[in-house]
Amino acid sequence: MSGGSVLIVESDRGAVRRLTDLMSGLPLEVFIAFSRGEAIELSLQSSFDLCLVAHGLVDGNGLSLFADALHKRGRSAGVLLSRHADLRVVVEAVDAGFSHVISYPIEADQIRLILGELFPDLKCLCECVDDQDERKDLMKCDEDVPDLGAIAALSMSAIRFSLSTTDLIRVIRSVDYPFAGKERLEYFDRDTLERVVCLVRRWSQNRLAISGKMPLNAKCDAIEDCGLADLNERVRVSA
Repeated sequence: MSGGSVLIVESDRGAVRRLTDLMSGLPLEVFIAFSRGEAIELSLQSSFDLCLVAHGLVDGNGLSLFADALHKRGRSAGVLLSRHADLRVVVEAVDAGFSHVISYPIEADQIRLILGELFPDLKCLCECVDDQDERKDLMKCDEDVPDLGAIAALSMSAIRFSLSTTDLIRVIRSVDYPFAGKERLEYFDRDTLERVVCLVRRWSQNRLAISGKMPLNAKCDAIEDCGLADLNERVRVSA
């Protein structure tokens, strides 16, 4: 029994293979279109709960495809897959109806988070089994300062699903990341704290990379949604 329908629109066959591998084992009905024309043809035959659409296609633009056909016709949720997800692209994606923007290379936890949000019944299947271990690694020291390497190695799903609000605040205050609101973190909403921790993680990765101590399992995320992109624009990440 299918838990939902997903349409992948991507001309790069390697990227398509990566996406289908990430969704393998989940009760989802997955459709694949390698071009704008194929996607339009599929949209005339079926409606989809989620569309993963590449920004650049062999025969057109993913933004206009989603705005003019997929979203307009079926009100599908959309994720734009882009190799250049700067603020301009994020704004254009939001205007076209996309709810998320993900930059290549795509990480498993990014897709799991989106699938967990859109398909609540699959949330337990989409969560990473290592999330609680990551939290233990982060909080294992007796001192008030979490290990910089553990911060750099946090996955998005651990930040979203495993760390408590207190954990998030502790991470932000543990480093000298240039964020002006550290004394008011208790008044921030959960969503904002998660975004700031994502920036702190990237900052930690940069610090460790410069020192030659980058952990092997650290995730190098790019902008994955417009909220994080907007925050990143306002709060510069210094190396």
